Formats: sequence, structure tokens, C-alpha cells
Amino acid sequence: MSGEKKSSRTPYLLFSAIGFIVLGIVVIMFKNQIADMLDNIIKWVAAGILGVIAIINIIAFAKNTKEKIKELIIGALALIAAIILLISHLLGVPNLLMMVLGFMFGLYLIVEGFFKIKAALDSKKGDVSKWFVPLIFGVVSIILGALIIFFGVKVTKIFVLAFGIMLIYAGIQNMVNLFFGKKS
Repeated sequence: MSGEKKSSRTPYLLFSAIGFIVLGIVVIMFKNQIADMLDNIIKWVAAGILGVIAIINIIAFAKNTKEKIKELIIGALALIAAIILLISHLLGVPNLLMMVLGFMFGLYLIVEGFFKIKAALDSKKGDVSKWFVPLIFGVVSIILGALIIFFGVKVTKIFVLAFGIMLIYAGIQNMVNLFFGKKS
């Protein structure tokens, strides 16, 4: 190190590396609490948005517009969904929103997987050389969809855990850059 100039990024890399590693460890240690907090925040925001949608559609229904039945149905469904979210929170039903979203996303992946498999089999009949690519993606999609439906609420906790691991990785990467990177 004799005669080498210290990089102006050195303090940034050191502090960000330490910060990322510490934050990553904290996120991993408190992943359940963080997942529950995120669920509650999303639940309240979703309930608020659904409440606004319900009010707008019910007011539109009351103003006697042409599509009043559609607006009444949308408003009523939005109001029911908002009430379910709020009651689930007040009664302490954990992760209801995440369960519903996880189920819907998992179901979507499964349906999409079957369409990909059908496309792959159609491609095979048409003598397409890479017909197996959509087949692989279709099977993976079905498996992921089933896993998301099966594990439900745990998916949120897995995402939080993965986020903590990524923070630690970013910190380690900054440390490596600090000590082994090219000096400017």
C-alpha cells in the first residue's frame, strides 16, 4: 500500500458493507415479525383502497347511471372484501390477505403451467425442435403454483428471509470490493 492513494469510495464501501450485513442479520432474526408487520400494512392499505372503490361505486349506483347493477355489484364486493380484511385484523386472523393472494397467484401459475404444457405438446406435433422448453416451464410453473398454495403464509416469510440473505450478500460483496477491488 505504499504510495497508493486511498479510494474516495472506501468509507462508503465499509459503512454500507457493515450496514447491509447488520441489517440482513436483523431481518433474518425478526423475519416473522417483519412478515406480520408487512401483512398488516398491506391489509390496512388494501382495506382502504377497497373502501374507496366501494364508496365510489355505490355513489355511482345512487346517481342512477346506465350500468348501475354492475356498479352496485362492484361496490358491494369491494365493501365486503374491505370488511373481511378489517374483521380478520380485529379478530386476529393472521395473514388472511397473504393467504388469499398466495392462493390466487398459485392458482394462476398452475393454470398458466397447463397452457404452457399444451403449447409444448402442440409444438411437438408441429415438429418444432425446441418444443420441450415450454414443457419445462409449464411443469416448473405448476410445481411453483402448488408450492405457493401449499405453503401459503410461509411464502411471505420466505421472501423476508431471502431479502435478509440478499442484504448480507450485498454487505459481503462490498467488503470484498473494499479489500480486493481495484484501487483508484
